[in-house]
Amino acid sequence: MAPPPAPLLFVSVAAYNDPELFPTLHSAYGQAAHPERLRFGVVDQHVVDRYGELPTWKAQIRYIWLNARDARGVCFARSMLAGLMEGEAFLLQIDSHMRFDPGWDQILIDQWTSLEQPRALLTASPMPWTPDAGPIPLPTGKVIVLEPHPEYPLRNRAALVANPSGRPVPGQRLAAGCLFAAGTLYDEVPYDPHLYFNGEELVYAQRLLARGWTIYHPSLLPIYHLYKQPKGDPSLVHWGQTVHRDWDPQALRAKGERRLSDALADALGPVYSHRP
Repeated sequence: MAPPPAPLLFVSVAAYNDPELFPTLHSAYGQAAHPERLRFGVVDQHVVDRYGELPTWKAQIRYIWLNARDARGVCFARSMLAGLMEGEAFLLQIDSHMRFDPGWDQILIDQWTSLEQPRALLTASPMPWTPDAGPIPLPTGKVIVLEPHPEYPLRNRAALVANPSGRPVPGQRLAAGCLFAAGTLYDEVPYDPHLYFNGEELVYAQRLLARGWTIYHPSLLPIYHLYKQPKGDPSLVHWGQTVHRDWDPQALRAKGERRLSDALADALGPVYSHRP
């Protein structure tokens, strides 16, 4: 009897006018222990269609181009990515400006498997990388935990804390730009396309916890994030003056705030509820 096929891993990437999209894909693929098992879903919200720039292994990439003019925010893009999955065993949701350690895929799978919980989710705000310094590793014996921001409770604050157990640490918050779970995540808890940006992580964490998922912060985090630079390019944020539109992106922000208020009041019905 032939052995069962190796489990596939779907990498979910939403990008907006991001020059780091393709370096991110190359890093993920090139540093993976099993690149042949990766499948990428990309929603590229850009001023031009970049399909012709896809790498030689483009058969493993499911690419959607959405003109940046028509982009409606990160949650809308992430909701589209769910439709690109084809039953992969694992899901990694990331931002489009990341770097990876060698063997990152197996590191995450091994940690997830060790928890012996099919609804476990690994998430954290990754350590940074910069064009000058490169990746800055997670200090030995530490873990990144997420807690409410003292001034903006809808947002997270990341903190480095001691982790003598060397195992993933339970948490209550998630980082939408770095989360790893079973591939059933989007089916069981669909992304809300009507949220804009604010409240994305808090509301999704509440909905996941209400449906029996358990959040952990990984003890080994082989992924790095390029954080906003002091003089960053305003074209990299959707609410910036980036492209000509016949409508104001602030209208989407206002819509998102109304949706957030309804979500926190549990007024959205069973699909988007954060009640058990």
